[in-house]
Amino acid sequence: MDSITQSLLGAVVAQAGFRRTLGRKAMVAGALLGVVPDLDVVAGLAGPYANWLYHRGITHSIFFGPVVGPLFGWALWRFSRWRAMRRGGTGMLAGPEELRAWIWLSILVLFTHPIIDVFTSYGTQLLAPFSRHRFAIDALPIIDPIYSLVLVAALVVGTFARRRPGTAVVSAAAALLFIYSWTLMGWAINENIRAEARQQLKTAGQPVQNILAYPQLFQPWFRRVVAETPDSIMVGYYSIVAGGTIDWTTHPVRQDPLIDKVAATWEAGVFRWFAMDKLWWRVVENAEGAAVEAFDYRYGMMGSTELGFWGIRAQVDRDGQLLGAPERFQQPRSASRSDFSEYWRRIWG
Repeated sequence: MDSITQSLLGAVVAQAGFRRTLGRKAMVAGALLGVVPDLDVVAGLAGPYANWLYHRGITHSIFFGPVVGPLFGWALWRFSRWRAMRRGGTGMLAGPEELRAWIWLSILVLFTHPIIDVFTSYGTQLLAPFSRHRFAIDALPIIDPIYSLVLVAALVVGTFARRRPGTAVVSAAAALLFIYSWTLMGWAINENIRAEARQQLKTAGQPVQNILAYPQLFQPWFRRVVAETPDSIMVGYYSIVAGGTIDWTTHPVRQDPLIDKVAATWEAGVFRWFAMDKLWWRVVENAEGAAVEAFDYRYGMMGSTELGFWGIRAQVDRDGQLLGAPERFQQPRSASRSDFSEYWRRIWG
């Protein structure tokens, strides 16, 4: 999920489990800890491929919270006592109960961050550093306003219920129950749409190797569907609300020695791993020879970005020799009013 939502989730987890013990400061700590794993984006400064390599890596492992959480908990405990001293406290450190509360708060918030991220398509290295496997469940978009607003509502209750910690805890628990159900609903929708797409293609006599369905922005009901066939990638869209027949756009899978040459580079290997092997290749002839491009087809939208928002590109000369290492590129995304109108029309029918 986006970092703002992760911060909100951290605050709500802290409110549900530690408001009675630590007061409202637990919510602030939870909000700050909720974004700690996403600080791995600074690795992107190390090079053009560093963000693909390291984002959602070790800081998103299920081991990160249990290992690092106690250190954060101890630091928060000491900071809390220092503030109490500055405000006229006795200066004595609190007992083991408060320390345990801060440690468990830190562990739980850091642990829930990667668990929630798994329910998006990006890929999360849950078992790092012991495995580089990327786990992904295509249940939710990275930005989901309903998901976020439910968390905001719980935090508003928790903020204003100053002398009613029970009310704050109940509101947070209700919000967590809602997002748990919302996430499972998104997962179920995805599986239903995959089954519907498979049935439609089977009825049409189209052989299919695999069907994938990817969430689209802001809502869970409308999905971009990708069918992998022996010789093509087919892309369509389906709304669980509107129903209907999927209109497919077919993109042939091209076999070319130039593609093989670029695919053998280190950069293409990184991209293939990052995209979880969901790459579509093309060769575009130009004045210098040809540009060989690969797209990550997990993420895309209707229009010019149907096959992906980002990819890699390498230039080869007329003799088929690489003129340099593959470079990353971003596809410009259309954001016109007519495009958004069509988007919402396709959701509701």
